[in-house]
Amino acid sequence: MTRIPRPGRPALNDTHDACESIVASACLHFAQHGIKGSSKRQIAADAQVTAAMVHYYFKRKEDLYLAVLHATFDPLVAALAHVDTLEAWVFAFHAHLSATPWLPHLMIREVLPQNGQLRGIFLKQFAPSLFGFVRGMVAKEAKRLKAGRQLDVDRHVVLLMGMLVYPFLGLEIAQTVTGRRFDRKMLEGFRDDALALFQRGIGA
Repeated sequence: MTRIPRPGRPALNDTHDACESIVASACLHFAQHGIKGSSKRQIAADAQVTAAMVHYYFKRKEDLYLAVLHATFDPLVAALAHVDTLEAWVFAFHAHLSATPWLPHLMIREVLPQNGQLRGIFLKQFAPSLFGFVRGMVAKEAKRLKAGRQLDVDRHVVLLMGMLVYPFLGLEIAQTVTGRRFDRKMLEGFRDDALALFQRGIGA
């Protein structure tokens, strides 16, 4: 039987599920419509709660923004705890993108623009550790491959991330143009090609 959410303070056993549903709904709405194009009412409707409950859990909009970023990146940070090579990082990062295909759109709408609502929080609390981690993996891989030239590690980190992210951004238009379905096998092929090309490039 479907539960109908009621306004006011939720029951204790409903707290975790309701809060998670609100954040998950906000992630999708922010990615698809941007923060300015998303309303509490829309987020609540998709989360199957009331708008009053959204306000109950997230009285300040900044609290919801932070929760969205934690929901977006905490699983990736957890996965990186078991990563010690560039190849393992590529697989972990690609798996995270596959699980959250809306992530690149969220970044384009609310992190990359100068006026992005999530930009400041991301740069302060998430970017340093995430970028620093992959930077270390690229430097380690360059040393392993005995790169024959001085490598601009920062530039190559941005290049590698772009190679991995772009297929998810261009998925719909690419399928239309090529007439092919970009299923999981196709996306994994992009991942493997990106890694192989990158390794060949820095090892040249």
